Amino acid sequence: MGTSKRFILKFGVTACLLAILICEGFLLYCHYVKHVDAVQYASEKLKIVQEWISSSGTQTANAQASDTSGAKENFRYHSVIQKPVLFVSAKSAIDQMIQQNNAVLAVSENMAESEHFEDQGETSAEAKDAEPAKKTSPEPNPKHIPAKSADPSGMTVTNINELLERQRSDGLTENMDSRIQLNAESILQNPELPTGCEVTSLAMALGFHGYGISKEKLADEYLEKAAPGTVSYRTAFWGDPRKEDSFGCFAPVITKAANQFLAKKKSSRMAYNLTGTPLDDLLVEIRMGYPVIVWGSMYINGEIVFSYGWEIDGETVTWPSNEHCMLLIGFDTETNSVIVCDPLAGITSYDKNAFQHHYETLEQQAIVIY
Repeated sequence: MGTSKRFILKFGVTACLLAILICEGFLLYCHYVKHVDAVQYASEKLKIVQEWISSSGTQTANAQASDTSGAKENFRYHSVIQKPVLFVSAKSAIDQMIQQNNAVLAVSENMAESEHFEDQGETSAEAKDAEPAKKTSPEPNPKHIPAKSADPSGMTVTNINELLERQRSDGLTENMDSRIQLNAESILQNPELPTGCEVTSLAMALGFHGYGISKEKLADEYLEKAAPGTVSYRTAFWGDPRKEDSFGCFAPVITKAANQFLAKKKSSRMAYNLTGTPLDDLLVEIRMGYPVIVWGSMYINGEIVFSYGWEIDGETVTWPSNEHCMLLIGFDTETNSVIVCDPLAGITSYDKNAFQHHYETLEQQAIVIY
């Protein structure tokens, strides 16, 4: 009987100790889960806040602040889960998260307010196209006076040597670097102007000089147009740049459109028809800081194909079916290449010899705005 009581007592003590261990294990498990849940909850909430901040432009504003002034702190976002901290509860995790992001929001609001005042008074380039904007490319002399002999119609070809002499007399000097690329913005002709490479190139050239006029407005309001074969494509654009079955035009037409626009804006600048100018002489214009509108081919490795035929004023006129117009903005003598804003391909480089071959096939047509 005594032995049985001792066994029961030992069994009871053992069972109690086991129960205590189980309870402690359960409590520890709950405590652990509580901490993990708090961290995960805080992390998820932080991600939501970060996404909202990102969508409101805070991250962009911070990046701009660090790039421009260097004085403002560029805040970086870290997920709570990355920090070696276990919060007592989800509430404390969220409280700390909100406290951190309030500091970010305060800075972003101050920056947004300052940017708001800086942006006041600014209008779109289309609305203020009469006022040239600042650019980082070489600045032409603002006091230059156009030559009295300049022809607004574009039919008269300007002697490149005379133009370069005028530019030098205005105080311009050549950049003798082996590689030059002017800071011109690329504009693509498609989808609005499937056959409008010429006016698109003009829009890029005008944009370089600070005149923000769209390619569509140039095509609709300043480009002279005519039915194919009725007049020379040196007089008018054949068809409509908005239509895929149209043709194009040569330098005099674009020169005239440019001068009509510049005259309307009361600009001292003019467009000059440089047709017949060797390509190497055009590169001197690039060295002076002026991009040049040039004619070539859509296919750098193909040949210009003349097709169709019309009788105009007693002369048989054919059209170069793969004719293309681009804005020449640079070159690289080491790689023997030219750099262009291609209305079909954007800013790209072409082999100079192949490019020159097409340029010469299309009568060395070129225009510069000075």
